Amino acid sequence: MAASADVARPKRPAIPPNVRAIVWARSAGRCAFCNKLLIGDLLSGKSDLNAAYIAHIVADAPKGARGNKVLSARLSKDPANLMLLCDVHHRLIDGHDTRGEYPADLLRRLKEEHETRIEAVTSIHRDASCHVIRYGAGIGRNESPVNVDAVKSALLPEFYPAHGGMIDLDIPDLGIPDHDPSYWPVHQKSLRDKYFERVKGRLERGEISRLAVFGLAPIPLLIELGRLISDISEAHVRQLLREPKGWKWDKADPLLKLEVAQAPKVHGKVALKLGVSAAIGDERVFEALGDDASIWSLSAVAAHNDIMRTPEDLRIWRQEVRRVLEAIKVHHSSADFLHVFPAIPVSAAVELGRVWMPKAHLPMRIYDHNRALGGSRPTLDIVHQA
Repeated sequence: MAASADVARPKRPAIPPNVRAIVWARSAGRCAFCNKLLIGDLLSGKSDLNAAYIAHIVADAPKGARGNKVLSARLSKDPANLMLLCDVHHRLIDGHDTRGEYPADLLRRLKEEHETRIEAVTSIHRDASCHVIRYGAGIGRNESPVNVDAVKSALLPEFYPAHGGMIDLDIPDLGIPDHDPSYWPVHQKSLRDKYFERVKGRLERGEISRLAVFGLAPIPLLIELGRLISDISEAHVRQLLREPKGWKWDKADPLLKLEVAQAPKVHGKVALKLGVSAAIGDERVFEALGDDASIWSLSAVAAHNDIMRTPEDLRIWRQEVRRVLEAIKVHHSSADFLHVFPAIPVSAAVELGRVWMPKAHLPMRIYDHNRALGGSRPTLDIVHQA
């Protein structure tokens, strides 16, 4: 039965404009539940449509959702008690059948988490922009896309992608299995061509001042990517962690400890084992190079495939691998190539390529252990390229 004109419902107190502005600003015009942008509508084409609702956590009336005889009046105009929502979530928290699922404590936590994230994102300095290199190529039979949303999340709050700053060097499936000898030169050429087309000229013209590198590809190709980037450019290389899954660095203390073993002889072909993700036996080298190979090694203590977890771990790797490359050049200056057998994380592969210097270190021939071929085979050479 509708209320008569003589028994009008009490008018809800209006939220003052300055309070509404505070709620909008703290939420950045986005739903505190789903982060949906509440300005504009693609279907109607109205770019300035306001699709937001300002909802009370504790209702402004005692009989409302989460209402309270004392707090409803006291908090009705308090920005801390108000949250910006889309239509769907506004209906959920205030609906007669669903409001019980959304107690005040839960809503306060969701509001705080959303506004804290907005504060972190919007407080980034304007000089913290970077251009992002995304490089994915097939690993065995698995595809390795580098997800854009995951990249953006990993960069914050230290950096943010520059406008138009996503540089895609991904290689589509070319239909060539990685045990086919043509796989490596084809992919190496594709990587070089894309890098020269999309990155090199922009770096030389000063259009790119900082790079963030996200690579998920076979190790030899990542080493080549690092060589192309070099250590002249400012580049922040990221590692995909397995546990917890994602590109964000771990905030724990560094755990990487590396051990160096120098070759007991200096004649024959010189090899370098890089056992960081897994141990590498000497037999793998001897099978590929012969029994007279001189073997150096740079290995992680307790090597495993999720060992590279912090920026400091990666810094330790850069420092130690540079020292080993320099020592090998001193002891084997007449060698044509340094034969490299890597079992290393993706970030370590990129940094190996960046650390390698054409005039200071031996050219590298990178090997891949391929089960289909029953052993390690040469893939590509890391040499000076104009």
